Amino acid sequence: MTEASGTQVANESSAEQGAQTETSQTFVDAEGNFMPGWREHYVPEEMRADKVFDTFTDVGGSLKMLGNLQNMIGKKGVIVPGEASPPTEWDNFHREMGRPDTKDLFQMKVADDLAEVYDKGLMAEARDIFFDLGFDQKKVDRLWAFEEKRIRASLKAIANQELEADNAFSEWSANNEDKLHWANRLISENCTDDEHKAALLKALDNNIPFAELLFNVSAKFKEHKIITETEHPSGILPADALTEAKKIENTPGFLLPDDKGQFLRETNRPEYNRLEKERDKFYKLANPT
Repeated sequence: MTEASGTQVANESSAEQGAQTETSQTFVDAEGNFMPGWREHYVPEEMRADKVFDTFTDVGGSLKMLGNLQNMIGKKGVIVPGEASPPTEWDNFHREMGRPDTKDLFQMKVADDLAEVYDKGLMAEARDIFFDLGFDQKKVDRLWAFEEKRIRASLKAIANQELEADNAFSEWSANNEDKLHWANRLISENCTDDEHKAALLKALDNNIPFAELLFNVSAKFKEHKIITETEHPSGILPADALTEAKKIENTPGFLLPDDKGQFLRETNRPEYNRLEKERDKFYKLANPT
């Protein structure tokens, strides 16, 4: 090797070492902390905007994070599918989160006293919704308990409204016996179908506006001699009243247990009270003395 070529090699080696020293001194200090510009120098351009690099402050911390990520590879985990993911991925995800394999496996118990209130079609629809949303049994239990609470509150409110209406009608009836008498007569003397007659008499119960309307119509009838005074002030024959009372007593669960061995007064107290009152009214009409 000539003296000139040896000098050239020595100069190139010296320049390379100087560049390396300059690089390390520029972007990493003696304690391993990153210096301004390190991301632009070390990180590929297409990855520089990633937020993960905001957490890197030194070489030691970066290597530690890399080691932790490596240790996590292969561990069990759940990946949330995206909007474009196929149904199979969503099924796998819901299964990992605790959803049963089929909607029929959801337990949705109904209290015995509410069995007649729940609609089986709506219950099936609820199962579909719970399944599609990926619910597990614990979520279903909480929602189903809330549904029972909501239904009981609704039934209580209805019972209170019926009681208020009953009290109001009783007070009105006591002060308007003549109006109630003519309302009953209008139905009894102008309705030939027994079922329709019973339905109208039932609708009259606890319905003050309806009773007032029938009384006003009966007044028009009296003016034109369409109806006249009768020996049956109630507007319904005693025999018919007795028949209606017996029909009520034959209601399943009223006097005798229904096909499930239950009594109406235990499973649906408001309905039992309503029927009992209607039964007593017909007995009074059947036995005016």
